[in-house]
Amino acid sequence: MDLNRIYSNPNLEARRLALVKRIAAEQVLRESHEGSGSLVRQIELGFHSSHKQKKTRLTQWIAECAQPLDSTDRNAFRLLLLAMEERSASILNERKHVGAMSRLARFSFRWVRTPAGFCSRSYNADRQLGELARFLLARWPVPKFFDDAWSERSTDTHREWFIHLGAGGNLRTAGGLPFPLSKMMSHHALLAPDDTPIISALRWGQVRALGGNERLARAVIHSSLRDAQEDEPFWLSVVQFFVANPMLDPQQIGPIVDWIRNQRFVAEPRRIVNGIVCGGGIAQPGFSMKGRTVAAVLRQVERWHRDLNRATIESAMVWPTCGIPGYERIEGTEGSQTIVRIDEIVASADLQAEGRAMRHCVASYARTCARGTSAIYSPKTGDGTGYERRLTIQLDVPSKRIVQARGRYNAPPLPLDQRYLRNWATVAGLTIVSF
Repeated sequence: MDLNRIYSNPNLEARRLALVKRIAAEQVLRESHEGSGSLVRQIELGFHSSHKQKKTRLTQWIAECAQPLDSTDRNAFRLLLLAMEERSASILNERKHVGAMSRLARFSFRWVRTPAGFCSRSYNADRQLGELARFLLARWPVPKFFDDAWSERSTDTHREWFIHLGAGGNLRTAGGLPFPLSKMMSHHALLAPDDTPIISALRWGQVRALGGNERLARAVIHSSLRDAQEDEPFWLSVVQFFVANPMLDPQQIGPIVDWIRNQRFVAEPRRIVNGIVCGGGIAQPGFSMKGRTVAAVLRQVERWHRDLNRATIESAMVWPTCGIPGYERIEGTEGSQTIVRIDEIVASADLQAEGRAMRHCVASYARTCARGTSAIYSPKTGDGTGYERRLTIQLDVPSKRIVQARGRYNAPPLPLDQRYLRNWATVAGLTIVSF
C-alpha cells in the first residue's frame, strides 16, 4: 500500500491511516529503546532533563507540559505517566494525550481513585484517555463529548463541569454556564452526539428542549451559535423563532444568524464623505425577532447578500495572511491527475467574488478577517490552468479551529471535500469543529 497516496475508497483509506498510525507508534517504541533507554527512563528524563542529554519526543513533551505545574501537580503528573507506561503505553504516543494527563494532574486533589488501579478496556488512545479521566474523577456517568474538557482548547470551567457531573451533579447546577438550562435542556444536552463540542452540546440541549428536531439542532450548532454569545437572552429568542418555523430550510440557519449578528452587534466601518466622518454605528441596535416572518427575514438576508457583493472598490480591504499555510496536493493516477489547492483569501474583493460564485454571504467576514480573528480559505480542484471552487472554509485563528465549511448555496461539504479538509487539518495542525 502506498502510504503517500490518499485513496478514494473509504476502506482502503481507513487501512492506510491505521498503518500510518501503527508505523508512528513503532517509531516511538524504537526511540524508547535507543539512546535514552526505556519509556520509564524517558519519563524520568522529562522531569530532570538537561541540555546535554539526548531527548526523545516523549521527553520533550513531558518537559513542556510539566514546566507550568507546581511540585504537587508535577508529582501527580509523573505518577500518571508511570501508571500509563505500565498499563496503557500507547497513550504516550501523542502530544495531545500527554498534555491532557498534565491537566488531569492539576486536579489531583479531586481524584476519587489513584492511577495504580486503572485498567483500560480499549486499544484506542482517545478512548483510553476518556476512561482514565472517568476513573480518576467520576463516580457517575459522564457523556462522551465531555472528554474534550481535557483538551488544550478547553478551559478549567469545562473541566469543573466534567467533575461536577462525575460527582453526580446536575448539569443545570454547574457553575459558569454561558446561559441558564432548564431541566429538559440539561437532559437533552447530555444526549448530544459524541463528537459535539461542549458549548455546542449545551446549545443542542436548548434547541431540543424548546421543541426543535435533531435536524434543526444540528444546523444551529453548525452556525456561529455553536459558541457562547453576547446577549444570550436575545439569541434565545432567535432559537425560539427557528423552532416556531419548522419548515425553514436548515441550510438557511447559518446565513440568517450571520445577518442578525451584523444588524444588531457589528458596527459599520467609519468612512469619510465630503470631509465628514460617517458610519461607525450599529445598523439596528434594538433589533428584535418579534413580529418577523420567515419570508420577510429571507428577503432581508438576500438583500444584505446583494449589498455585500455590490460593495464598491473604494471600500475594498486587504489584510495580512493569518500565518496558517494553505495546501496543495496532486491526486489520481498518471493521465487523470488533479491538483487540489486550499488558498487563503486576504482581500474583501476576493471575498465578494467567492460569495458571488458560491452563492452565500462569506463577504460579511471581511471585518473579522481584517481584525485577525477569522480567516477564510477556498479549496479548489483543477489542472493548473483553471480551478473549480468546491468549498468556503471559515477558520477561527486564535484556536486554529475549522468552524465552518460550506459549498454552493450553503450546502454541506461532500465526502470528497471532507477528505480534503481532514488532510489539510492534519498537515496544518488544525482542529475540525464542524463541517
